[in-house]
Amino acid sequence: MLYRLRNNFPRQARVLNIYGNLGNGSNSDGVVTTASALSLGYVLRDHVSFYQTFQAFGPKAQHSELHNNNLAVNKILTEFLWAKNYKDNSASELDQ
Repeated sequence: MLYRLRNNFPRQARVLNIYGNLGNGSNSDGVVTTASALSLGYVLRDHVSFYQTFQAFGPKAQHSELHNNNLAVNKILTEFLWAKNYKDNSASELDQ
């Protein structure tokens, strides 16, 4: 279902998929499994201009804690929003 709906998602979008792994053997953030979180890549990776994943790991990677003063998440989110290391996939080789 989601795969069919991906055409409704803007092609020019840049996506940062942040997900958690508690590291306790559950391969989840306590709510969402890593496999489920990573499935977004299958749906969008070749459809958007930029797609990146970031795995938060450990106790602060619990689902509702990912956004609560998590330094690793704050760092990657800041870099993403301020376009650090961002390369526009739509740029031609002549533009480089």
